Amino acid sequence: MTDCSVPELLRASHIKPWRAASPTERLDPFNGLLLTPNLDLAFDQGLISFDDQGQILIGEDLDPDSARALNITPHLRLRQIEPRHRAYLAWHREHLFRK
Repeated sequence: MTDCSVPELLRASHIKPWRAASPTERLDPFNGLLLTPNLDLAFDQGLISFDDQGQILIGEDLDPDSARALNITPHLRLRQIEPRHRAYLAWHREHLFRK
């Protein structure tokens, strides 16, 4: 998504947060994304989400100047999205994403 190839700068981000997930969902690798810290925090706070094709969705609460400062742009997309990610992404859009 960001061309970051330094593993130490990537975070494993739960799509459906630990507090809302069942024990099985917590350990499901498809309930996770590798994101840079800025994207991870914006995703956790519901400021961004992703559609079923992996295209970024930017919520109205993330103003354009802040989005640019964080390199969050409308052209970002997840590089690899598997069908098993989609239910978790739908949950995120419905319960966390601030449209």
